[in-house]
Amino acid sequence: MRKVRIALIGCGKAATRHRRIFRELPEAEVVAVADLNPEKARAFAEDLSAKPYTDWRKMLESHPEVEVVDIAVPSGLHARVALPVMREYGKHVLLEKPITLLLSEAREMAETARRLGLKLVTVYQNRFNLPVKLVREALLSGYFGKPVLFSARFYWCRRQDYYDSAAWRGTWALDGGALAQQGAHHVDMLRWLAGEVESVYAEMATRLSRLEAEDLLVGTIRFKNGALGTIEATTCARPRDLGAELTILGERGSARIGGFAMNEILDLAFEDGFPPAEVLEAHRKNPEDPLGFAHRECLRAALRYFSGEPPDPRLCLPEEAVASLELVQALYESAERGEPVRLPFEPQKSKLGKGV
Repeated sequence: MRKVRIALIGCGKAATRHRRIFRELPEAEVVAVADLNPEKARAFAEDLSAKPYTDWRKMLESHPEVEVVDIAVPSGLHARVALPVMREYGKHVLLEKPITLLLSEAREMAETARRLGLKLVTVYQNRFNLPVKLVREALLSGYFGKPVLFSARFYWCRRQDYYDSAAWRGTWALDGGALAQQGAHHVDMLRWLAGEVESVYAEMATRLSRLEAEDLLVGTIRFKNGALGTIEATTCARPRDLGAELTILGERGSARIGGFAMNEILDLAFEDGFPPAEVLEAHRKNPEDPLGFAHRECLRAALRYFSGEPPDPRLCLPEEAVASLELVQALYESAERGEPVRLPFEPQKSKLGKGV
């Protein structure tokens, strides 16, 4: 495939991973980068043989050849950048999760992309994990039978120095807490595998760290297919990460995926013997990759889509990105109201994306 010309906005942690992957992908050409910190912009630009800028608008005006803008700013700023990038400059957009924090902004972004015929991809790389691929195929093929339970949980360690490392971390306006940031991948996985949501109930607390948002949330979900779901999201594990797990129970089979990023099959069994041993072995765990196997595959699929190929079904396109955010917002809304929330809904008490 041909090279896709990219401009990068934001040179922080998320952008560092993208920079390393783009540098290794022959189909990617980063022509310019922008960051408010000129030293960061210069360092990224030198590494990518690109041009550095501190003003992203000036960058796009100077590089009309750019096709895709990779936006790697804090989540609460996604819409403020993505909307003018699409409306004023007519560029496709790549975003790290979540699509944004306000549900109204997410819907506006999706509608803008649709109306202008532009492509908008949100990075949920765990969809590209080999164990997830096998389990989703089993679900779609009916091997689980009637779905019973979809459960996601992660117990990770984030100490105060993590939240103190940037002024926006842990704030309602720009970041959210354990659910919205660390848990966004798990919420998306539940929604992607189990389907549409009927209602949720959640409780949350801030127990060990000083931040505006929560470091612990526990929620239950009722899916429209009749299955129930649970999510446990916390950064309170001490003294280190305890891991994460995704569990699916059905009338004719069950699955348990573990590893730090849902990248290893712990248990998989079906009454009819699926899958064949060689298929199970081929999907048991992601290959070792210093850049992250799933992240690399996700960005490669996004580039193919931007270049004109049909979208890989694992890519998170606008409708699904909005649905994932709606589930996050519904869990926060329920925790604030102290009662179940039925979907669809309009956030009223959720602070996510609004500040305090």
